[in-house]
Amino acid sequence: MYREVEWAVPADPYILEELSKYEGWHTAKNLEINTKFSRQWVSQRCPVYVDHNLAERHPEEPAYRITELGHRALDDDTDLESLDLD
Repeated sequence: MYREVEWAVPADPYILEELSKYEGWHTAKNLEINTKFSRQWVSQRCPVYVDHNLAERHPEEPAYRITELGHRALDDDTDLESLDLD
């Protein structure tokens, strides 16, 4: 993923994969516990996913969940350039 779009970093597939495991909302603290990335790093990356419609932010809490586009971006068969990620 990160080599296919300019704004992505190597951690993104791992964080998005964790977001995709459950349909509910995830906090940076939960993502930190379940990935090898710090809460601060996750807190920086999740707004990027929101900007590119890969995740959505809870309207009242600092929590995120993956979108349908985010699920499609994780699919190995999907050409990321064909998705509207910008």
